[in-house]
Amino acid sequence: MRMLLGMLVAWLGWSTAHAADVYLESRRLGFEKIPVVVLPFSGSAGQEQARLVETILQADLARSHLFEIVDLQKTFPPDTPPGRVASLSGALVAVSALLSADGEKRVLSGFAHEAAQAEPAVGVKLSGDAQSIRQIAHRFADKLVSHFTGEPGVAQTKIAYVSDQTGKKEVYMMDYDGANETRLTGDRSIVVSPRWSHDAEALTYTSYRSGNPDVYLLNMNTAQRKVLIAYPGINLSPSWLPSGEQMVFSSTKTGDAEIYTMRPDGGGLKRLTFSDANDLSPSWAPSGRQIAFTSDRGGSPQIYVMDADGSNVRRLTFSGVYNTSPAWSPKGDRVAYACRNDEKRLKICLIDAAGQGMAQITDNGSYDDESPSWAPSGQDIVFASNRMGKGQIFSIHADGTSLIRLTASDANHTAPAWSPR
Repeated sequence: MRMLLGMLVAWLGWSTAHAADVYLESRRLGFEKIPVVVLPFSGSAGQEQARLVETILQADLARSHLFEIVDLQKTFPPDTPPGRVASLSGALVAVSALLSADGEKRVLSGFAHEAAQAEPAVGVKLSGDAQSIRQIAHRFADKLVSHFTGEPGVAQTKIAYVSDQTGKKEVYMMDYDGANETRLTGDRSIVVSPRWSHDAEALTYTSYRSGNPDVYLLNMNTAQRKVLIAYPGINLSPSWLPSGEQMVFSSTKTGDAEIYTMRPDGGGLKRLTFSDANDLSPSWAPSGRQIAFTSDRGGSPQIYVMDADGSNVRRLTFSGVYNTSPAWSPKGDRVAYACRNDEKRLKICLIDAAGQGMAQITDNGSYDDESPSWAPSGQDIVFASNRMGKGQIFSIHADGTSLIRLTASDANHTAPAWSPR
């Protein structure tokens, strides 16, 4: 039966099958992306805005790594059913939409037809103001990803990062594709290590605005800010337990850098590490049962893993003399980190949770790649690199393909953090 299904999926006549069922099974059997053709969008909002939504949607689907965009090779009569267009174009799905205007309001009526099917498999109506065109397109893309793959889309996620474009380091935020850059802080000081809360409702970061490097929490809904961690010494922004009940952070409050957990309200402080070395950059596993961190307790910075209560410490990386900044994948099966190669340059590496299968995913070159952060889909990683001279933010597929530059200005952009949703 499985062999028969594999033959059917590979057969060019598969267009009469139901796209979602076939695609999900083909994923389990190791097949490739789902072919989709995007028909020209139209509507009363005008061709320019309709074309913008169409372009953004195509880019979102391509960046998901789950779809293959099929070029529309010829013009079909206006009354040709979308499912028929999909079949004739060699696609499994045809996407169409109308973008209407009502004053400042924009309404997108979007549809997805499976090949040779008369009724749409997906039909949505999404609205917003004229300034939210990009978000409308992202929402439509996420609906399609979710329906046809069973996976949540990431087109509506955000990336926080640090930039010095005002002359001082501040926290900024942008869409996952680099658009809509927004400055979030005005500390006019040194700001480092932004981190998202478990639900993306808050952002923590370390700032020297009061003289001491303290951790602040910024409410993303109200823009209110409060001091979260203010021990004497250096306090670095925490990683949140996926449930939101605790945070893990590093502080030099006792002299060297040690790792602590605490509740978001500031209570329940617990010290986890007691070595004479510096223990930094803790990252909570999605399961909440383990914490990865950087330590030089073996003589050079390496990645270690411990249980959430500080017990059962084990070294994860043994290749190379300098490995830092661990970040758990959303499924908890891999850890991304910055690894120093033989040319003494930092690159982005991956290793599985058992300490096996180490792989460098960014190319060698006379530049540094650092500060990896996973997309919530586990498909991509965002990181900072000075390969263009000054620091810029890039994303890359977890297999080392599809490198995309996200920031464009001449400022230094560093320390990216991908929101969990």
